[in-house]
Amino acid sequence: MGRPIVAIVGRPNVGKSTLFNRIVGKGIAVIEDFPGITRDRLYKEAEWNGKPFIIIDTGGFRAEPEEDIEMEVRNQALVAIEEADVVIMMMDGESGPLPADVELIDVLRRYEKKVLYAVNKIDGPNDERMLLNDFYALGVEVSPVSALSGYRYEELMDRLASMLPLVPVKEEASYPRIAIVGRPNVGKSTLVNALLGKKRMIVSPVPGTTRDAVDSVCSYYKRKYILVDTAGIRRRGRMAGTVERYSFLRTLRNIESSDVTLIMIDSTEGVVDVDQKIAGLVYKAGKGAVILLNKWDVVNKEDISMKRVEEDVYRKLWFMRYAPILTISALNRRRVTKIFPLVDEIRGEASKRINTHELNKFLDDVISLKEPPLYRGKKVKIYYITQVETSPPSFVIFTNMRDGIKANYLRFIENKMRERFSFRGVPIRFYVRQR
Repeated sequence: MGRPIVAIVGRPNVGKSTLFNRIVGKGIAVIEDFPGITRDRLYKEAEWNGKPFIIIDTGGFRAEPEEDIEMEVRNQALVAIEEADVVIMMMDGESGPLPADVELIDVLRRYEKKVLYAVNKIDGPNDERMLLNDFYALGVEVSPVSALSGYRYEELMDRLASMLPLVPVKEEASYPRIAIVGRPNVGKSTLVNALLGKKRMIVSPVPGTTRDAVDSVCSYYKRKYILVDTAGIRRRGRMAGTVERYSFLRTLRNIESSDVTLIMIDSTEGVVDVDQKIAGLVYKAGKGAVILLNKWDVVNKEDISMKRVEEDVYRKLWFMRYAPILTISALNRRRVTKIFPLVDEIRGEASKRINTHELNKFLDDVISLKEPPLYRGKKVKIYYITQVETSPPSFVIFTNMRDGIKANYLRFIENKMRERFSFRGVPIRFYVRQR
């Protein structure tokens, strides 16, 4: 379910970040690369030999931290090891093995993780002959590499790809998976309890009570759903010094493995920056979404109208205007059962496929309303459109000038497509190709 996680660990200055940068390369999308979302170099997407994964760059591991901040960095590295499916442990070929390397190897053995031991700063065959001998005494199989020059890099990545686990198939995979995401203390666990009709989750007024994502099977009119309550995502500053920085990964994996994501927002506070960040993660993952305004029972409705509330939500989540908004009270169980019909509808919209003939009739109508603007004084022609994927619905547009199809024209096409075909609750992807 979702992509495997690979963590790069090692003591300071062994080249972890250099290898991290080489793995993600140029043109690889930052997980949080979306307007209004804080960018963080710690987590990025990568792929090798057709195998996608998430790569983590951790701070330097010290055998005996001298300061609180060093202890925190060490603890975060340990949490990253715990979360990872595969660990790349980096050592420095120039300095040789040090006590911190020996201790980290012992730690990794206790965790019983798949580990790829890499000796960095090996720039050629001479370095291999002269610098690797001391590392063989550690009792592990080492792979020479130069993260800076790329020497033996492909061999290292081939080994890593061979160690990545296969995506497991769960028995409940046929049930719709509903991920519930949001800031700490917006009522995610309370909602799970309300939908299950029993106290399944630990509910506390202390933000961040839920650390792990927990799956629960829920029935509604003889239909079964899997509910996934995820750990709350905090602002970057608050996450930086705690293990909750890594609970972000668990939340991300559960978004990716879901069919529909419920984005919970505290209606007494409205949409804040972190809500925008979370919604951006859901959008980037291409998942269907419902925006839940929780704690609606305590909102003073005399001062506001539902229309104004929706306008405010869509103004701040402008990239997710397709997602329906539902006001609920998880505590009092008001309107919570309306979630399931919405989930069923959105799953149907995500799997909808429009035949090419109908799509091109639609395209003719769109162009007759508004042609693409001229590009460098030349007319931009769109030849045809076809759907290539579902979940999310994805379309390829063929044109004579790819650079002439701008984002604002694609938004115009998307708006008209939603008027014609709906696709309620799901993002639409467009890919422009030059013929």
